[in-house]
Amino acid sequence: MKSKLKYILRCTLCGKEYEPDPFRLCCDEKHEPSLLRAVYANEKLEVKENLPGLFRYIDWLPVDRYLEADGKPITYQSKNLAHHLGLDHLFISFNGYWPERDAHLSTCSFKELEAFPILARIPEDNPKTLVVASAGNTGRAFATVCSKLKIPFFLVIPEQNLSAIWSKEPFDSCVRMIAVGGNGDYSDAIRIGQIISQLEGFFPEGGAKNVARRDGMGLTVVDATVTIGEIPDHYFQAVGSGTGGISAYEANLRFLADGRFGNKKMKLHLCQNIPFTPMTDAWNAGKREITALSEIEAKKCISQVSAKVLTNRNPAYSISGGVYEALADTDGEMYGVTNDESEKARALFEQLEGIDVSPAAGVATGALIQAVEAGKIAKKDTIVLNITSGGYKRMRQDYPLHYLKPRIFWNRALAVYHKGLPIKRRC
Repeated sequence: MKSKLKYILRCTLCGKEYEPDPFRLCCDEKHEPSLLRAVYANEKLEVKENLPGLFRYIDWLPVDRYLEADGKPITYQSKNLAHHLGLDHLFISFNGYWPERDAHLSTCSFKELEAFPILARIPEDNPKTLVVASAGNTGRAFATVCSKLKIPFFLVIPEQNLSAIWSKEPFDSCVRMIAVGGNGDYSDAIRIGQIISQLEGFFPEGGAKNVARRDGMGLTVVDATVTIGEIPDHYFQAVGSGTGGISAYEANLRFLADGRFGNKKMKLHLCQNIPFTPMTDAWNAGKREITALSEIEAKKCISQVSAKVLTNRNPAYSISGGVYEALADTDGEMYGVTNDESEKARALFEQLEGIDVSPAAGVATGALIQAVEAGKIAKKDTIVLNITSGGYKRMRQDYPLHYLKPRIFWNRALAVYHKGLPIKRRC
């Protein structure tokens, strides 16, 4: 690595290296699809307590500047839920709004951990508008942060998920949104987002291929490991695109290189919401490739889940550097959790820990309960449960919420595109 570079990008398949480039999403070599991974010059993490929020971990973020961010993951040792499950060392990575525990992610979601690094990585003089497709949490995070920082932003989201796009402050006019109407789902939003991002004056965020997204999400493991003082034995999280699971694994690899937090690979326990469980089904069948459902079958399954944010039909599972490889390298597990199991887990968490959590966090908690009942974790193991979103009820109590209204709906957006008419970048 060149001494003056903070990091380089390395292909997880062929090992080719690239200098930092905020717009590079893939390797140039002619081979199977692969993820690039950020390799940092500073292998030993130095926590910058003087920097705001999540940027205290800037050493392991692919950015050269920080933004004013209030929030970060918070990690605390559970007493009540741990006692209920018979666990001695259960730690909660809480990502949301819970002022009594100094949790100040104003969008109530760990997707805020993605938004700040991605935006800090983009050059300040960049003339193009960022485009993001979302099922809810990611869109809310980017819309809120871009509105706060006055950064032009274009969001594409299924119409059925519009209620997820809110903020405690009114949205600035630089933030715009297209709603995918009818029975359009997350994958439909992704397709429309790809169309818009290819138009003049726009650019794509990149999803799982964006190292800033992954390294931001990986801060849950970074904060947990620093707080606990060692790499955990087990890590539980609900996944849709799979990016969070990959991020957790990559953070673990960095701590192995650091050397001060132990030499173990934490076992990944990832989960999905029944009946939409493409990655769970593939993993439990021992397959690297996901069995594709027809669009009708997929949408039928998606319509039945409570955790809509977990419904990506094209997750980063099979790709080099993806979920399959992370699970294989950590002897991981995948679970399917029903709506009923998720709701019971949410109620249990709120009763015992004192804060409400999202359906996706309920899925993760339900998977932890399954693992305990199946004897997959030991009483004295160190476990991290990622509550990816929580504190929504508390946020509504403390602030009036403002909802973003779509400027345009899906069919009209397609018509604009096919007629070759420009979608103006500025509001």
